[in-house]
Amino acid sequence: MLVRTPWRKKNYRPLSFTKNYGWRISNGKLHLSLGKGRPRIDLPIPVVSDSATGEPVSPQLWGEIQLCWDKDARQFSLHIPYQTKRTGSVGGAVTAIDEGIINPMTLATWVDDKTIDVTIINGREARAIKRQRNKSVGKIQRKLSRCKSGSRKHRRLVAAKKKTKARAKAQLWDFNHQVSRKAAKHVIDHGTGRLVIGDVRGIEHKTRQRRSASRHQRQWLSQWERGVQEDYLEVKTGLEIEYLKESDSTKTCPACKARNRPSGRDYRCKVCSFTCHRDAVGAINILQKALHGSYMLIGPDTKIRVTYLRAVERWSPTQRSAHRKVQRRKARALSIAQNRATPVQGCKPTQANPFTSPSGPGPLAVVS
Repeated sequence: MLVRTPWRKKNYRPLSFTKNYGWRISNGKLHLSLGKGRPRIDLPIPVVSDSATGEPVSPQLWGEIQLCWDKDARQFSLHIPYQTKRTGSVGGAVTAIDEGIINPMTLATWVDDKTIDVTIINGREARAIKRQRNKSVGKIQRKLSRCKSGSRKHRRLVAAKKKTKARAKAQLWDFNHQVSRKAAKHVIDHGTGRLVIGDVRGIEHKTRQRRSASRHQRQWLSQWERGVQEDYLEVKTGLEIEYLKESDSTKTCPACKARNRPSGRDYRCKVCSFTCHRDAVGAINILQKALHGSYMLIGPDTKIRVTYLRAVERWSPTQRSAHRKVQRRKARALSIAQNRATPVQGCKPTQANPFTSPSGPGPLAVVS
């Protein structure tokens, strides 16, 4: 008896369309050819923007196009590769990056002999997106375990699970691009020609066997999208990333080289009272090691300028609450003005200004 592995028919697979043969543009449409004797697919010409410059990319720079099916979002999407315009280094400066889960990227660059610019990009929103996705998917999965496969409820739950994963996937896609965009701006503004990143590759391997991380930390490490952000940064800057060992980079004081265990996000040296952000200390030490081969001291007069950025600029709960209060106050004032107003004699309800002031026939101006 011949034993074979289970075989499953794949209903969807990417369709590739070669340049000038599989796809072409004419009459303001993008034509995708499915072969001789088959009807072609006509689509509006998509707008493709260069991720490095933000400028539109001409179709002459497009390569092979793929039509892919997203099983979670249940929709097709076009994957269009193109030639990037920005390649090579832009200066002679060196930028070091300390990666993390809470703050995805912290960049440090020497501006002059007395100043170091540090940019910290906050990534707590990504943790919130992943936590919400994990909780929602886990809740749906528990319900699925109690359903009969193929039933109506089972199908509804599967669709809800895919919808939840598709929504989180789109949010994380935007988040990763925002992080790499802000990091690329720091690199370009400082004329960086060499990009060095602390090597944390493989940190998520064998954490359970070594018992070096808790269950929640293992989940964070396994879902860390560090590699995606690095790929986006390489495309946006045109620089090749160098990896450097970063052992004890966040514990070593850059002012006196004493070892301190930071508490929270702040670093304070017990020997020289040096204080700074924990991730900024790690980025500065990686920068010094990239320049000198080891953790070298910075001068006592060195000024560290720290810029703290959100990856995605959204309102905080306090800002949102204040905005709602203002909107409610405006709506209340508008409602009072409308109730006190009287309609103009002989004015139809469909006219633009059906209100007048109580003291005269003139129109009542309502300012929102």
